[in-house]
Formats: sequence, C-alpha cells, structure tokens
Amino acid sequence: MPRLTVAIAACTVAIPFVLPAQREPFAVPAWAFPFAAPLSPAPRPDSVLLHSVPGSSVRFTMKQVQNGFDIPDWFPRQHAPMPPSVQYGVRPDGRACGYCHLPDGQGRPENGTLAGLPVEYAVRQVRAFRDGTRVSASPVAATGPMHTVAKGVTDEQVREAAVYYARIRPTRRNVIREVRQVPTTRIAGLLYAYDGNDTEPIAGRLIEVPETLERHDLRDPWVPYITYVPEGSIPRGKRLAVRGPTGAATACTTCHGPRLLGVGDVPPIAGRSPSNMLRQLINFRTRARRDSTALPMYAVSDAMSIDDMVAVSAYVGSLVPAARRSPTR
Repeated sequence: MPRLTVAIAACTVAIPFVLPAQREPFAVPAWAFPFAAPLSPAPRPDSVLLHSVPGSSVRFTMKQVQNGFDIPDWFPRQHAPMPPSVQYGVRPDGRACGYCHLPDGQGRPENGTLAGLPVEYAVRQVRAFRDGTRVSASPVAATGPMHTVAKGVTDEQVREAAVYYARIRPTRRNVIREVRQVPTTRIAGLLYAYDGNDTEPIAGRLIEVPETLERHDLRDPWVPYITYVPEGSIPRGKRLAVRGPTGAATACTTCHGPRLLGVGDVPPIAGRSPSNMLRQLINFRTRARRDSTALPMYAVSDAMSIDDMVAVSAYVGSLVPAARRSPTR
C-alpha cells in the first residue's frame, strides 16, 4: 500500500501514514450519540425558586441558569473575568461560549473541554464548524447548535474566547469504572442519567453519567461524572495509546506527547470526557471531521474497531491533565 508523509500544523512532527486502499465498513453505534428530543413547546423555566450547588455562595433561578446570553457563574473567583463572548455571546445566534462549555471551560459530556486548548487549534475548530467541515456522525443529526453559534460570531470574538480558555488548566472530573454490568440508564437530553436500581450487561458500550443529573442541569462545573466501560478497557487503551493500533506512527503519544498533554498546536487530551473522546474518534473514522487538522487522525481511527475506541477513550479519560483546586466547602 502507498505511504505518504504528512506534516501540517495539527502535528509538529512528520509522520508516515499508511493509506489503506479501501477502508473496512464501519457501523456507527447509536448508543454513542444519546439524544432525547426536547419537549415542544419547551416549558418556561422557573424564575422564582433559587438553586444552589455545593461550595458556591451564589444562587440562581432556572431561568437564569438557562440564559444563553448572560450565563450563570457559580464560582467567579476561580477564573479570570470572562470576556463578553464567553459570558454574553452575540445575539441572536451567537450564544455565549460559557453556556455549554462553562465559565472555566471544563465543558460537559455533550461538548468539548475548551480549557487548555491551544489558541490556534480552537480558532480552527470554530472555523470548521462554520464552514461545515466539522460535523457529527450522529445518526440523528449531523449539525447542531455549535454550527449556528459559529456563524453568529466574528473571528475577533472567537479568538478572544480562545485566548481566555487557553489560560485555564483543565481538570479531570471522571471516575472510570470497568464493569460487566452497568446501572440502568435513560437518555436525558444529550447524555445518560441513572434510571432505577437495576443493572444490565455493559455489552461493549461506554456509558458516562453525571453523579446527579440535577447538578449537571444546573451547570455545576464540579459535578462528578462516572464512566462505565468493559473490563480490561484501561490497559487495552494504554497499549493502543502508547504503541498505536498499527505501530508508533498511529500512537496517541506520537502527536499529543508522552503524557497526552499536547505539543504546540496539537491539543491536550488527557483527562477529557471519555464519551466525547469516543464520539470524536467516530467522527474521524466516518470523515464527519474533515478539516485540515483532522488528516493525521484518519490513519489512527481507520485502524480501530469500536472496542478499541472505547478502550482508548477510557484510558485517556483516566489520566490527570493538571491540578486544579476544588471549591472551598
């Protein structure tokens, strides 16, 4: 098979990639893209009852929590002042970055962690959303709110947010549990939530669940998440990350660094949401992500089965990205 050396801004070293003559068929698992259609019409959020989260002295109503153009900030002293693009966004379509990704950029399973991302990488990703070269392999919808937001903000506002988030250290909020049986869950919006006290076979899946759905819905940046994966996933994922599915050229550590903390404009991935990581591998595999920064990932994802992707996502999510203080209680 032909070999091609690729060296672009997404990777700081020239890496030989083996380009397969024909890719193996790949079925996108629906369970990797949970989706529950929102109620229509959407119920009006309560504007009277004040809510709290552990460790915070501030209170917000659900109407304030769900305001995408003046976002709630439970821990304002734990980060620098937010720029307008992060806190307020740009009406009518440019919802505030911090609404989904949170004021400290830690994000949630439904979306990416922005904390610690290289500025140029983050800018290119927003451009890819805007241009339609980064979509989703989800069986439900290829595009989502981020595509609307990307078209509603200026390049200057994108860079302003990218610089702000690049200065924040990410933190790992996941506990990875290798199991044969997983607690039963239901789909709540775009993620899973606990549903009763029964269990069922894990059956090769990766299921990420907030410890409490209420704290997740309140956009608490410190809510813990539990990720259930099949037994043996973490050691299998470590082997793939260090050795690569087809050798060193496809090892995660080759581009993302020995501790997966990023190199230059190559993003850090250690400690990020395992379910989000899994979806990105699927997006690369299906070419839902096809901007220039995606090219080095094709040889990696093309050589992986869904079981491999689950394992790598579990391992990467188990790593510690950087220290960050928890809120004073």
